Amino acid sequence: MIVTVEISLYPLQEDYKDVIIAFIKRLREHDEITCRTTEMSTLVKGEWSSVMSILEQELGDVYPLLTNSATILKIIPKDLPIENGYVNW
Repeated sequence: MIVTVEISLYPLQEDYKDVIIAFIKRLREHDEITCRTTEMSTLVKGEWSSVMSILEQELGDVYPLLTNSATILKIIPKDLPIENGYVNW
């Protein structure tokens, strides 16, 4: 099943920008998902198992760096057309 996930990661600490940008860049290194970024959130799309595995890995790596943060995930069990209209770093 293809899913689209909107990720909003809110660091509740100073000096967070480099950590967030590195997190997004690591998501983009995974060929098995599509990743697009807006100024408010990041969207990833792919097979359920791939997306969840990648998010588990990458969030697990970023949380030790952002010990005071909140994460909001919106999981849509649908292949949404995220390829157009989003910031593509």
